[in-house]
Amino acid sequence: DFPDVSVRDTVRLQLLLLKNELKINSVKCVIGGSFGGMQCVEYCVMAGATRPVGGSLDSDAGGVGSKKADAVGMSGVPYGIGEFTTKRNGRIEPFVRSAVPIACGAAHTAWQIGISETQRQAIYADPKWKNGRIDPHDPPHSGLSVARQVAMVSYRTPLGYHQKFGRALTDESMPSYGSRAPWQVKSYLEYQGKKFLDRFDPVTYVKLTEQMDSHDVGRGRGTIEQVLSHVEIPVCILGIDSDVLYPLREQEELARCMPHAELKIIHSDAGHDGFLLEQDQVAAHIKSFLYSHE
Repeated sequence: DFPDVSVRDTVRLQLLLLKNELKINSVKCVIGGSFGGMQCVEYCVMAGATRPVGGSLDSDAGGVGSKKADAVGMSGVPYGIGEFTTKRNGRIEPFVRSAVPIACGAAHTAWQIGISETQRQAIYADPKWKNGRIDPHDPPHSGLSVARQVAMVSYRTPLGYHQKFGRALTDESMPSYGSRAPWQVKSYLEYQGKKFLDRFDPVTYVKLTEQMDSHDVGRGRGTIEQVLSHVEIPVCILGIDSDVLYPLREQEELARCMPHAELKIIHSDAGHDGFLLEQDQVAAHIKSFLYSHE
């Protein structure tokens, strides 16, 4: 029964908190990777873009969590484009002054939705799921563990798994193939699935993956090219050359569509997890970008 919440809803809530509650005048830079990268792209649109000429946000656009709020106001203005601004040096400027989205795209694709859905289906298949009305003292841990294992495969690459595990066994005295073969990669995935249970809830996992699937800067606003063309702040986009989950072509699209964007490539055999593992490369690009822009 938990309500559907979009990436757009989440970012707007954060912006309202920053501007109206914390009274922050502007943000130098928003940085995020993967799911955080999706939010970072929305920050670019909502708080780093210019409002379409003649546009004004309709007061009847709805609130956070509203499907109407996530679309278009009655005036026909694409909801949220350039909504958050600030006044600096006597001029109206974007609330966010720069951004670094990492390992993400402008919209969640069928490939990414499909991978998320296989994870959700693993949770749904656990008898303890009970249509989402789980017993908090006896949650569907088996399904959540399998979901995490699926995710862990998508975060890496065939080469990365070959280099890390090959066909190695945890016990050479056991059969080298078949149902009793103790593959190292199997042991690794089972460990990751079990470890995940101590820090994540199955319902939260389902709702967060659904929120990731909501990501689409063009929804209710126009084409991705049209929407991103309004972004006027400098943006440094980081992509990983081996990422199979969020492939480099998606970061290339962001860089092509944002007028003041640059693309930097992280070289890694680790796939999507490269944005976490290649810290020296990531840090060097971010540091250079921040020093280059006020």
